[in-house]
Amino acid sequence: MLTLHTRLLELAYAKEQLLIKGDMPAFSALVKEEATIVRQIGQKETERLQGLLVLDDEEKEALRPVLFELKRQNELNATLLEQSLRYINWHLDMLMPEADDFTYGQQAFETRSFSRDV
Repeated sequence: MLTLHTRLLELAYAKEQLLIKGDMPAFSALVKEEATIVRQIGQKETERLQGLLVLDDEEKEALRPVLFELKRQNELNATLLEQSLRYINWHLDMLMPEADDFTYGQQAFETRSFSRDV
C-alpha cells in the first residue's frame, strides 16, 4: 500500500508541473496512469477490508504523512486546474464576444423608423 500511495504522490507532483507548463497531452497520459494506480489501491483496500491484507503499525505510520501530503498536493492541483479553466474561459470570452456587443440586433430595427424619402 505504501508503495502505491508513494507512486500516486509522485504523479501528483508531476501533475502540478504539467498544469503549470500547460502540457495537456502529457497531463492526460499521466491521469490514465494515475487511474491505474487508484484501481490497484482500491483492490488492496478491498483485500484489507476482507482481512486478506494486514497492515502492521509501522506501515500505517509511514502511510499517514504520505496520505496527508497527497491530500495537500491534490488540493493544490485542483486549484491550479480551476485557474487554468478560468484563464481559458477568459480567453474564449475575449475571442468570442457576445452577439449584442457587435451587432445592432432586432431592437435597433424596432426603435428606428427608416424612411426612403429624400
